[in-house]
Amino acid sequence: MACISACSVYIPIWRLSRDEISKNTGVPSMGGERAVANWDEDAITMAVDAAKDFGKNFDALLFASTSTPFKIKQSASIVASALDLENIFTMDFSNSFRASTNALITANELVDSGKFNRVLVVSADKIPVKPGSVYEQLYGDAAVALVVEKEGRAKILGYNSYPRALPGYWMLKDEVKSYDMRLDGLSYATSVQNAVMPLFAKLSLTPMDFERFVASAPDPKSYEGLMKAVGVKSQEFFFRNLGIAGCAHSLLLLASQLEKPGRILLASHGDGADAIAIEVNERIETNLGKMLESKKEISYGDYLYNLGILSSRDAPDRPSITKFWREEKSIIRFYGMKCKRCGTVSYPISKACVECGSQEFDEIKLGFKGKIYTFTIDYLVSPGNYLGDGVHPHCVAVVDLEGGGRVFFEITDVLRDFKGIECDAEVERTFRLLFEKNDFRYYGWKARLRR
Repeated sequence: MACISACSVYIPIWRLSRDEISKNTGVPSMGGERAVANWDEDAITMAVDAAKDFGKNFDALLFASTSTPFKIKQSASIVASALDLENIFTMDFSNSFRASTNALITANELVDSGKFNRVLVVSADKIPVKPGSVYEQLYGDAAVALVVEKEGRAKILGYNSYPRALPGYWMLKDEVKSYDMRLDGLSYATSVQNAVMPLFAKLSLTPMDFERFVASAPDPKSYEGLMKAVGVKSQEFFFRNLGIAGCAHSLLLLASQLEKPGRILLASHGDGADAIAIEVNERIETNLGKMLESKKEISYGDYLYNLGILSSRDAPDRPSITKFWREEKSIIRFYGMKCKRCGTVSYPISKACVECGSQEFDEIKLGFKGKIYTFTIDYLVSPGNYLGDGVHPHCVAVVDLEGGGRVFFEITDVLRDFKGIECDAEVERTFRLLFEKNDFRYYGWKARLRR
């Protein structure tokens, strides 16, 4: 069987208190807070942020999400392009809350077959919910990336799946729904049991052979009920400080267990269940703790602004899709140019050096980190360079990147709080939605304060 060799997590910086939701909607508070994506974040951008530090040596990228922004367009290809991965196999997994474990099982088979040496599995979700509904407090936004290869510190011992079509959650348009959450809880426990028990028989193991058991669940009460029924100690479910991260939640739970050696039984639900047995021989360090601690509070009004409910984002004329296609290497992969004559690094790639005019240059990958050279805050324009509302200003900066290159960026993850935005402040690149026009989403790179 294949192994997991690395893991990284991305959680948006914004946190919305459930008491704040309750105060504005009247729905009783479930306590704690949930992670909410910025207006320019979606499943694709969060996936890129989760996987950006793993390098380029991959044979395949498998992307799992139930909230991809495109109905017809492969999200895995966009993620691969942003990560500067070329000549690799890409595949999307969707339409189920166990899409992430489907992707992990597939990655195991691809590597175990010998056809692929190294596979990147990324799962991300930004579940669309109706304001004022119970689901508004239930879900949180996050992404998790795993590296699966022949050799690693966490071996996949085996897996088993159990399909069950009804009942369960569904979404026909842009709002998640459930027939009866109580019935979903009962179906959840049965599905997990029917996935887990045959796995024990396959591996000739018993529940006592596993140190820890984690499982995604439709709600925290169902999770606690399952753990009590199984008779094992409940592990942290991350509901109070994050929310349920859709199909990414099972991999989030796995990330929390990879730093301790021992056997793990991982289960996920969604029209049935998947069960995966994993043995951690040597701890895998993750950034989960750092992501949970790195946060800023958001008001309910600004949360609705990010959802586009309290704003009208009218975009002025923008470059066509042809420009994005033609200049993908600069815009999406973020390559600049280095002059062979004078050594000047500049962005974007053009026909001649901006310093000496030489037409001899190398195309180079620009750095992720840098410092603000100068910046401005403009109330006549809104974030994304949309028409201004006078409340949410547009913040832009000129950034000097490590390794060379002075680049003009929009600053994101600030809303109306510009604390820390100053000259020489350290920032980092982040892949985001630039704007939406003519029913198409244009992606590119922005800058944010270092997390």
